[in-house]
Amino acid sequence: MGNWIIAALGASIIYGLTNNLDSHLVARRLPGLRSFLLAISVVMLVLILPFMFIFPLPGGVGGGILASILISALMRAAAIVLMIFALKSEEVVGVVPLIYAYPVFVGIAAVPLLGETLNVGQWLAIFIVVIGAIIVAIRPRGNGKGRWLGKNFPLLITAAVLFAGADLSAKYALEEIPSFTLYWISMLTLVVVSFCISLRPEVIKSLKKIENPRQAAVLVVLNEGLILGASMLSFWAMKNGPISLVSTILASRPVFVFGAAIVLSRLFPGFVYWQSNRRILGYKFIAILFIVAGIAIIYLV
Repeated sequence: MGNWIIAALGASIIYGLTNNLDSHLVARRLPGLRSFLLAISVVMLVLILPFMFIFPLPGGVGGGILASILISALMRAAAIVLMIFALKSEEVVGVVPLIYAYPVFVGIAAVPLLGETLNVGQWLAIFIVVIGAIIVAIRPRGNGKGRWLGKNFPLLITAAVLFAGADLSAKYALEEIPSFTLYWISMLTLVVVSFCISLRPEVIKSLKKIENPRQAAVLVVLNEGLILGASMLSFWAMKNGPISLVSTILASRPVFVFGAAIVLSRLFPGFVYWQSNRRILGYKFIAILFIVAGIAIIYLV
C-alpha cells in the first residue's frame, strides 16, 4: 500500500472525530458561529506559528504557483466556513457526506488540467465512494423513502465545488513548494477570513459568558490540535499521490464521522446533534459498504 494512501486514510479518520467536535462546539458549546470561528482561529494561529518559521515560502517561486497557493487557500477557507455554518443547523452525519462528494469534480478536472490518467477501475472507485458519501446524507421520511437536506443543500454543493477547486490548485502548487508550507498558508488564510467575520466586540463579550469555559477551551485546543495533524497528513498525501485518488480517499471521511457520532452518542448522550433509528442506520451501513469497496478498488488497481 502506498504511503500516500495511508496518510490520506489517517487524515480521514482524524477528521471524522474533529467534525463531530466541530458540530458539538458550534451547536452546543459556544454562543454562535462567529464566537466559534474566533475561538478556533486564535488557537490555530498559535499552532501554525512554528511552521511559518520552519517551512518558509521558498524563494524564486513563480507567479503561477503563487496564484495557485492563494486560490487554493481562499477556496478552502470559504468551503470550511460554509461547512461550519451548515453545522449550526444540520446534523454532522448529513453535512459532511454531501460536501465530500467533491472527488467527482476533482477527478473530472484533474485529467485535462493536471494530466493525470485514471483507468476504468479507478474511475469506478471514485463514483462508488461518492455514491456512498451521498447515501450517508439521505434521511428517511416516515414512509421509508429518502429525502435530502433542505435549505442547506445548495450551500453544501457550493462547498464541495470549492473544496475540489482548492485541491486542484493545491496539487499544482505542491509541484514546487513543500506540503507543510502550503498547510500553514492555507490555515493562515482561514484565520484571516475568520477574523474578518468574527472579530467584533460583541463576539468577544459573548465568549466571556459561556458556561464551563475551561471545558470549552480544552475541547477547542484538542480539536485544533487534531486538525493540525489531519491537515499535515492530507497535504502530504496530495503532494505524493494522484490528487483525484487522494481526494477520493479523503472523501471516506463520512464513514468515520458516522462511526465517531455513534461512539460519542453512546458515551456522552446529546454530545452531537443527529438522528438515529433502524432506517437511518440501514442507509449508513449501505454507504459504508460502498465507501470501503471504493477504497479497496483504489488499493487493488
